[in-house]
Amino acid sequence: MVQMLKRPKARYAVITADVIRSRSFSNFRRKRDARLAPLSKTHVAGGLIVSPYAVTVWDEFQGILAAPHLFPRVILDMRRAFFPMELRIAVGLGSVSEPKKSPVNQFAGGQAFERARAAMDRLKGNKTSKYRVLTIVESGDRALDLATNTIYRLQDTLVGEISPKQWETIHWLLRTGSQELAAKRLGVNVSTVSRTLRRAHHWQIEETRQATEEFLLTYL
Repeated sequence: MVQMLKRPKARYAVITADVIRSRSFSNFRRKRDARLAPLSKTHVAGGLIVSPYAVTVWDEFQGILAAPHLFPRVILDMRRAFFPMELRIAVGLGSVSEPKKSPVNQFAGGQAFERARAAMDRLKGNKTSKYRVLTIVESGDRALDLATNTIYRLQDTLVGEISPKQWETIHWLLRTGSQELAAKRLGVNVSTVSRTLRRAHHWQIEETRQATEEFLLTYL
């Protein structure tokens, strides 16, 4: 009798994001939805998430990524979309039950959700760190967690120093695809765009994101 081998469970990444000091924003729900709805639509259309983001509580939302290595891209998109709001972002890697059903907070569960919740609890409970920690990855793999969380300690520091003007320049660079077109939309010369991107550490942040994605693809 031939014994059938069990197929390994698919591994997903679940992201849970929490808006810091949400009560300080007037009309917070409207502002939250004005950012989250288009981001959700873009990420579904781009194949980054399997279903739209779901608001779980007043200032928290979550989603299931189509593949674990996509979370560095999604994290940066979230931070860009929600600025000037700040986000705590927790990532859990592992299995997910009912990943295709929507809304995810009603139908989905499993290891990745549990790890994302544990990571968010660590973020909210972190009162003694010498610097701000805004991103935590929990995978159940000590080596992977050590590598990715070390990267995010550094990246969060760089992202936290980006000014509104610098975010606007980054936005137009990503939207147009070139410094020349971004300069035209902003009404400045190309050298100003280049200088702004350099001061915002844009290229270091992008290279870090790409390297983290490549590491995850190789490691997982």
